[in-house]
Order: sequence, then structure tokens, then C-alpha cells
Amino acid sequence: MNRIYCAIGKIIEVTQNIELCVVDICELSEIVKEFSRHKMMTAQDFMQVKDDAGYLKQKMMTMTFGQLVGIIYESKSLGYDEINELKALLEKRNYFAHEYFKYTDFGDFPKEEFIVEEFSALKEYLTELKKMDNRLRIIKNNLNDRLNYLTSKAGL
Repeated sequence: MNRIYCAIGKIIEVTQNIELCVVDICELSEIVKEFSRHKMMTAQDFMQVKDDAGYLKQKMMTMTFGQLVGIIYESKSLGYDEINELKALLEKRNYFAHEYFKYTDFGDFPKEEFIVEEFSALKEYLTELKKMDNRLRIIKNNLNDRLNYLTSKAGL
């Protein structure tokens, strides 16, 4: 049973990392998008854009994973494939976080093969989460690089 508890704990940890990454992506994406809307970004414009994106980030830090996915969808900060994958991962995460122990009958002494099967399923989902986390980190790093390039080019 300890393996199952540890796996679910790790699932929640990786999901929270994904949430933080999504918030950062949205913030960076909003700033980068503003560069494309302006022919010339002044230092004052840039500070205003940064402040606005920072305010959005603060609001997002208090949102649920589902609300974050909604904001990311509205802002078009990620592609539809990533958003749909996030929605699917969210559904599974919600099940493990809110319903798994309610509806899974472990009995007094669950059989070892049952535990192994459950743990295997959890590991598979954890692998999906880690892949998404890695993809999001790459997107975040690319946005950060793009923003650094744009600010440097604009002399900001």
C-alpha cells in the first residue's frame, strides 16, 4: 500500500509543478504577444505589459488546475494538443486526488497482485505527467528565450 500512497503523492507533486509551469507560460506568452502587437515597445509600455502579466500570474496562482486550463485555453498560450492533453491529465488527477480511495476497495488485506496492478497503472499515469511537465518546461524556456531576444532587440 505504501507504494500506492507514494505514487499518488508524486502524481500530486508533478501536477503542481505543471500548474506552476502553466502559470509561467501564460505570463511569458502575454508579454511576448504584446511585442508582436507593437511596432515599437517603449520602456514604459514594457513595464505596463510586465505589470499586467504579473497581475494575471498572481491571480492564476490561486486558481485550481481546471481554472488554469481554462485561462490557458482563452489566452491561446498553448496549442490545442497541449490543452486537450492537460484536460485529460486533469481528469485523471482529479480522480486520484478526490475519488480513488473512496471507490477503490482495498479490503483488510489486499492481495499483492492487486497492489502491483494498481501501482503499475499509477506509474503509467505518472509517466504521462512527467512527459507533459518536460514538454511544458521546454515551451516555457523557449518563451523565455524569445522574450530575452525581443527585449534585447528593443533595447529594454
